Amino acid sequence: MANIISIDLDPLKDGIIGTVDKAESTAGRYVIVGTNFDHRVISEKVFQAYIDEMNKREILGCIIIENYMLFYDSTKLVNVDGENYLIGSFLLVKLAETGDSAYLWLSEDDIEEAKEDISGYFAELIINGERYEALCVG
Repeated sequence: MANIISIDLDPLKDGIIGTVDKAESTAGRYVIVGTNFDHRVISEKVFQAYIDEMNKREILGCIIIENYMLFYDSTKLVNVDGENYLIGSFLLVKLAETGDSAYLWLSEDDIEEAKEDISGYFAELIINGERYEALCVG
């Protein structure tokens, strides 16, 4: 596969040198976080596709924690002692208080801070003898 980008530290010669067939931005407004605390930044298009699909299937769950909105698949909940827990992954966005967008951009540091901010809503569950981190959603 041929390179389509060349960085030669020469603004007149480097950059795109081939044809771009498909491009996607992962600029950090939208994040998928796992209950194992791994994360992946996704584009707005991918974020919206997840929301649309969960809405279509009528499985979209949502919770606000601190200044964050978390979206998840409500069929993935486990009920323990009357509380619902999510094991898996969820979409995380930081709510904007003002401006044109509903959500704020998140840098890698912001994402780590967000995970720390919501960490108090996690619990360890023991399922069939295995331990899992789970997000309490109520």
